[in-house]
Amino acid sequence: MEKEKNNDMKKIHSFPRKDIEQIKALGLSPSAVEKQLALYRRGTDFLKLNRPCNLRDGILSFTAAQSEKLIKKFESENSHYKLLKYVPASGAASRMFTDWFAAAEKGSFGDDQPDRLFFADLCEMPFSPLIEKDKAAREYLKQKNVKRVLDFILLSDGLNFGWLPKALIPFHKYSKDEVRTALEEHLFEAASYIVNDKGICRLHFTISAEHKKIVKEKLKDVQKKHEKLCNVKFSIQSSIQSPDTNMLAVDEHDQPIRDVHGRLVFRPGGHGALLTNLNSLDADFIFVKNIDNIVPVHLLRKILPYKKMLGGLALQIQQSIFATLRDLEKSGLTSEKIHSIADYCRLTMNFTFPENFVQQSLAQQKKMLVSLLNRPLRICGVVRNVGEPGGGPFWVEEKDKTQTLQIVEIGHIDQQNSEQLNIWSQALYFNPVDMVCCIKNYKGKKFDLKKFVNHDAYLISSKTEKGQKLKAQEMPGLWNGGMAYWNTFFVELPLVVFNPVKTVYDLLRPQHRNAKIIRETK
Repeated sequence: MEKEKNNDMKKIHSFPRKDIEQIKALGLSPSAVEKQLALYRRGTDFLKLNRPCNLRDGILSFTAAQSEKLIKKFESENSHYKLLKYVPASGAASRMFTDWFAAAEKGSFGDDQPDRLFFADLCEMPFSPLIEKDKAAREYLKQKNVKRVLDFILLSDGLNFGWLPKALIPFHKYSKDEVRTALEEHLFEAASYIVNDKGICRLHFTISAEHKKIVKEKLKDVQKKHEKLCNVKFSIQSSIQSPDTNMLAVDEHDQPIRDVHGRLVFRPGGHGALLTNLNSLDADFIFVKNIDNIVPVHLLRKILPYKKMLGGLALQIQQSIFATLRDLEKSGLTSEKIHSIADYCRLTMNFTFPENFVQQSLAQQKKMLVSLLNRPLRICGVVRNVGEPGGGPFWVEEKDKTQTLQIVEIGHIDQQNSEQLNIWSQALYFNPVDMVCCIKNYKGKKFDLKKFVNHDAYLISSKTEKGQKLKAQEMPGLWNGGMAYWNTFFVELPLVVFNPVKTVYDLLRPQHRNAKIIRETK
């Protein structure tokens, strides 16, 4: 089997000149696309789960007193470092409105969800004031015309929510005149804990190329107003997912698919493509949070202590790692010191060593310890799994029989293997994407994050697009295989930190309703 895989990897696809021109226009090379084709032929290379992470077995939990100590550490020391909030925000809002698109096409919600319930829910939506401001839309509401109302909400002649990025969808209504988008709420949250001694709050949003202009216009429109409300100066940057991270789509026989014009079909490479964006940032501590996981200002007091706790833990662990690496730099280290550092790595850093580690010379042991410690660091909040779709924290067996802590998605495991499925089903925790990333080494130099990727953790999925069956490939996910070989710590957080908006009806959850304006957010 392994021999067959190796042979598949050596096959070369011969692209005609017009394909090569298209490939190069995307910033790709024919050889890179050939590698993508080889991975399709190879198939998914599944991870091997050892066990799910649990409390005191890969997941840390802190008492109120311990949390308070970490919070104070963050508050007293964070001004010495360059902090940044990083928000992946390139997703379109269209998936939020899948049911509404279907109803608009039929002209009704049918028997399962009567139209009267739609209009009752619509009155409670945060964007209802935007509908009521339009004369034609008000008339459609009076007529109870489902199709006209939905067309106004979703299409370009109205609010155009079906095309907008999720970042620009109104998430919270403070009053009839004050409706804030997800993007705006992230500004308020960041201003509450990421402000340097000069009063500057730094953020970075990744956005899609098609939405770049409208997002920048929105920021220009609201930035000064929110700076005044938050009493900070925002420094906001953005970047787009590079076209050179796009992946070729293939048919069921692993042959390239073409559009009606005969051109190759490329698809975005998934959120793993954003590793390139993350790699370009300059910050000591980067707080990562998804665009749709955000609350109104009045609930920030419940969220912020946990953000600061994660930041304090990142400071504490990084300082410990840096001190250990400086010890390892010293000459004449005794075997007792090496063994002490190895014990620290096992007990504190969750390292497992190869079976022959103790048989190696002190010089070899020291080299391995430096290699393991001198890596990017991430502190990941995890919450109890309440049925949300997504990945969770697991102990993963590597090919050298060691184990690593990783965030694993269901697609990364062999679902035909009953033992692996059983391990998956035992997981009690979920990844809400609430983490702190430390991307510089103990000498202040940035890591090249691409060196710590598990390149075998790509995903291949079957899809249907415009009636055509295809196979799509995704790069190792940003916080999955993209960070597989970072030093990782999982920390238990309460469910209050996780408030995602995956469908429009999530906006009717209690935490997204009845927003209250609070002038003092710090």
